[in-house]
Amino acid sequence: MKTVIIGFVFPLTLLAVRKRNRNRRHKRHGLPADVGGDPGYAVRNARFEYPVTSAWEGVTTLAELLEHSCKNHGDQIFLGSRELISRVNVVAPDGRSFEKLHLGDYKWLTFRDAFEAVVRFSNGLAELGHSRHERAAIFADTRAEWLLALQGCFRRNVTVVTIYASLGEEALCHSLNETEVTTLICGSKELKTLANVRGQLEWVKRVICLDEDIPSDTSSALHGWRVLSFAEVKALGGRVMVEADLPLPADFAVIMYTSGSTGMPKVRTTTLRVKNLS
Repeated sequence: MKTVIIGFVFPLTLLAVRKRNRNRRHKRHGLPADVGGDPGYAVRNARFEYPVTSAWEGVTTLAELLEHSCKNHGDQIFLGSRELISRVNVVAPDGRSFEKLHLGDYKWLTFRDAFEAVVRFSNGLAELGHSRHERAAIFADTRAEWLLALQGCFRRNVTVVTIYASLGEEALCHSLNETEVTTLICGSKELKTLANVRGQLEWVKRVICLDEDIPSDTSSALHGWRVLSFAEVKALGGRVMVEADLPLPADFAVIMYTSGSTGMPKVRTTTLRVKNLS
């Protein structure tokens, strides 16, 4: 008799538990809210009595987040780069050629070293005469100096235009002229592309090359712009003390251009506000 009762009660209990869990999944926890013009729900962390805008107290922008991270993790490794040993042009069986890189071991920067580089680059940018009302652009492949330059611009509240290194000359000119970029940050390979279209660039006054080997045919005398290496800008910033001009959360951080695969590149913008993803 006990076996019969258990055999009857157990399936009913299992069904009741499954129904309760299903109802919990469909239950909305939050308050109705407008989400980009569409109905949605706003959810608040139960540990707080107010909306949480940042996971770190007192940190509201990307510039503040870097400073906070470097102060708290100074001796830990942050950015790694592999030394370029050589470049070799390789021809594929189909006749197409591509560049093959021979790279060495990783060399690491700690949070403290990275922050020092950011501050020096930021100071150097100010010494070059770039103001917060002017825009800078980064036209280069992703690398450690790319991020350091970006954060250096953020410390001066300078909006950065990011451009794909593979962008064609016409699209490149369109992007730089449309955003009125006055300081251009790029690698030596991209600098050669810029030299080809110098006559079409309306606003560029300064060029900062992320590499130390600046091509001789891109010099200041030939093109009417001031060309310095990333290391030279840092050295310039290391000799002066310039107070940071930190941005507000609503200030524009980046104007980002797409690849332009279906015509001229399209633009997207984002602010310096730290998004709470926790």
